[in-house]
Amino acid sequence: MYQVCVDVGGTFTDLYAVDLTNGAVVTEKATTTADAVGGVIDAIARSGIAPGAIGRFVFGSTRLVNALVEGKVPKVAFIATRGFSDTLEIRRVWREHLFGWRWERPAALVPGDLRFGVGGRIDHRGQEIEPLDLAALDGIIDAVAARGIGAVAVSLLFSFLNPAHERKIRDRFRSRAPGIDVFLSSEVDPEIKDYERGSTTVVAASLSGLSNELFSELEDRLAAAGVAAKPQVIKSNGGTMSAASARAKPLEIIRSGPAGGVAALARLSRRLGLPNLIGVDIGGTTADVAVITGGKVTYTNEMPLKWDIPVRVNMADVRSVGAGGGSIARIDAAGRLHVGPQSSGAFPGPVCYGRGGTMPTTTDAAAVTGLIDPARFLGGRMALDVEAARRVIEREIGAPLGLAVTAAAAGILHLAAARMAQLVSEMTVQEGLDPRDYILVGFGGAGPLFVAGIAEEIGAAGVIVPRFPSVWSACGGLHADVVHDYAQTLFSAMAGLDPARLAERLAAMRAAAEADLRRDGCDPAAASYTAALDIRYAGQSHQIAVPLARLDALDRSVLQEAEADFERLHEAAYAHRRPDDPREVTTVRLQARVAVAAEEAAALPSPAGAGTAPVFRRVHFHGHPQALETRVVERAALVPGHWLAGPAVVTEDQSSTVVPPGLRLCLAAEGHLVLERSPA
Repeated sequence: MYQVCVDVGGTFTDLYAVDLTNGAVVTEKATTTADAVGGVIDAIARSGIAPGAIGRFVFGSTRLVNALVEGKVPKVAFIATRGFSDTLEIRRVWREHLFGWRWERPAALVPGDLRFGVGGRIDHRGQEIEPLDLAALDGIIDAVAARGIGAVAVSLLFSFLNPAHERKIRDRFRSRAPGIDVFLSSEVDPEIKDYERGSTTVVAASLSGLSNELFSELEDRLAAAGVAAKPQVIKSNGGTMSAASARAKPLEIIRSGPAGGVAALARLSRRLGLPNLIGVDIGGTTADVAVITGGKVTYTNEMPLKWDIPVRVNMADVRSVGAGGGSIARIDAAGRLHVGPQSSGAFPGPVCYGRGGTMPTTTDAAAVTGLIDPARFLGGRMALDVEAARRVIEREIGAPLGLAVTAAAAGILHLAAARMAQLVSEMTVQEGLDPRDYILVGFGGAGPLFVAGIAEEIGAAGVIVPRFPSVWSACGGLHADVVHDYAQTLFSAMAGLDPARLAERLAAMRAAAEADLRRDGCDPAAASYTAALDIRYAGQSHQIAVPLARLDALDRSVLQEAEADFERLHEAAYAHRRPDDPREVTTVRLQARVAVAAEEAAALPSPAGAGTAPVFRRVHFHGHPQALETRVVERAALVPGHWLAGPAVVTEDQSSTVVPPGLRLCLAAEGHLVLERSPA
């Protein structure tokens, strides 16, 4: 019996599986298909695992967020309180560039002809001061139905305090137009800030159809293939949930794919006792970066879908840059070299794939420089056409810049690494963190290729390339716990917050968590629950999430301890504290977690190929005018504790780890590769 996780990326679909009988690991890669599910079925077939032997199946995909970014989502309607239906158009009136004026504002999520205002009003105390205008609402329902709209987002003023009007709107739709799905802001995002709440609810509504379609097709095709296990889904927060929960909460899987890598990164931090890690997941389309500080994953409650279009949902803070194996290199009108964000994807793919690609990519550059073995790509299933890659790089990059083709190829790789390093700096230096205090972890198909160069750029303390790097996000998904997050606005002065009122809110949120866990097939009694308060100084527009020391026997001492923690956290984040200023609570948060017992991979086998003659090939490194004789070693032949000095390339079926001159590599006992600077 096997536990299997499949992670669907923009270019490749990765499979990681563990045999429960002996801990043997199976990894596989397939080309991602347009429907996301075809690649899953292909990866299972290629793995050789009998579908009936799959006892647990976990799924991750970037399909929903890609559809959002590309605007390939169905139109939805938006209903707001009368006079506030244009909130999605007005937004926060911020500028993308503080002193710039030449920028184009993204279109509103919902066009004006699908935004409706309805009479009725709830005030800031949660009391009705004007009844809902049902006659006007009936006209809106008829107009929405006539347009053939399949989903509606409803976001009324102060509905997070009193959802009665929003629920009446949903009930009216069910009676007059039952085929239209209705999403309520009081359920999707019951927090303050009207625009953010409305924007988030619209995104949830727009994803509902795609989510239902994706998981229906996944379940149907898995069953047809003979897989009896019900799929679990990787969430944006690095946890998992059932496909049934994913249908009900499509917003929570918006960053499903990259979150698997975060789960793997957190597990590595715990297992190796390394509190500060930076993960760089480099695939065919993007490089995704996540940071763990003090053993804790960095989370965010809001992500920008586009400029000034926010989505609020608890997720691991993963940021991306368009630089990966398929990123296209080009020269602009000013004669400057650019790499990405455009990607060749899986089809037609890089020129060296021989599938019709016409523009040079980083994979083409890696093949030309000799960093990857053209005969070993994807385990030898795809032979790379290096000569075609040389011709296109010379034509598009080398000749215009007056560079030899190998120098141009090395420059492409160096610029791609610099773009990735810039993103790492944004998530560390600009947040007050020193990257020299962190170990850089490189994974994804192209992660081991670039990670040493990125580490040199940012001055990282060291480098780790984990075991099974090309499918490491899928490995993380297999070990991710079942996790659900909840938030509810509870606006109050800290000094006047009634512990009994707080306990009542937490009890309601816990009841919702228990219902979700039962839907996921989990025992709520096996869950651990943690809570936090969003606290700020009175008058501030930003807040800090402060964990509560305990949930049982909530009393004033627990709140006082939270206030003290807020002062400390505020000083750490903003370099000052104001102990005499009043503090206020804006939101209460609850997390429910059920630990998952995933099978561990078997211990490392004995090194293969010991005593064989060393193999060398000439490789072009950036900054070196001539090709260097470079040692080529199979990862399976490495002996734990023995150092390999660069220049070297460690090869395996699905990736290659580059050890530039001046660095050395060692295989650690856990099976990970460790890189550091060679002794002087």
